[in-house]
Amino acid sequence: MTTTGVLDTTYLFITFASFVAFMIIYKYGSPKLSTFICPKYQQLTDQQQINWNTRVMSSLHSVIMGYVCLYTIFYDTEVREDPIWRHTFQVRIAGAILIGYSVADTIVMAIHYKQIGEPFYFLHHASAAYAFFYVSMFGVLPYFSNYRLLSEISTPLVNQRWFFSTLGYKKDNKFFIINGIIMTVVFFLTRLACMPYYWYMVYTVYNTEPFTRLGHMQYVLVGTCAMLDIINFFWFYRMMHGVYKVVSYLINKENDIPLKED
Repeated sequence: MTTTGVLDTTYLFITFASFVAFMIIYKYGSPKLSTFICPKYQQLTDQQQINWNTRVMSSLHSVIMGYVCLYTIFYDTEVREDPIWRHTFQVRIAGAILIGYSVADTIVMAIHYKQIGEPFYFLHHASAAYAFFYVSMFGVLPYFSNYRLLSEISTPLVNQRWFFSTLGYKKDNKFFIINGIIMTVVFFLTRLACMPYYWYMVYTVYNTEPFTRLGHMQYVLVGTCAMLDIINFFWFYRMMHGVYKVVSYLINKENDIPLKED
């Protein structure tokens, strides 16, 4: 079925399969693989292991989303010509996978809220799942939704920094520093620097006939994306705060100034 703007429940199967797959990865796949690759995993606290497993889920999900995003940008150039209504199979599948992951991660965070729960993550997952429900099940907004997937490219780097920190890497370790620099640059480029162009594209279609035909789904394009941008600004603020602490530590290292972890 290639009709857009009409509910297509066949993608719900992909969402369900995604949910089950990520729950299996969290419960069984990550613990076994992590123990094999990094024996120190077994020495972590329960809270650290829970956080570790969710970040393995997150990194895998981000790699899938990043691949779909870049593939569409480079090989499906027609999507830019019809950014609202063009049927884009791979983006709809990506949306279904994203919903399944978001539900799985939300359930894990809710169960272990005292250990790893954070309101902004709940808000982020809810906003993303709501938006991609229309992308996947109705096939609308392929260009804009794919553009938003750019943000996922930075996620594995963010998770890697946490892995390094949890494994006890020193703040002046070259791998920690290199990852931190790349993480900050990529996060800025894929989540903040790309915002002006995204909103410019929204402006170019605003109040056009294809946009008007969206009906209430117009709010997905504007409202949810504005919410996600606010969250990204908040996360970048926290990231820069961390960068400031690391730089201060390196500059004043000889004074043995402690570097407190958040």
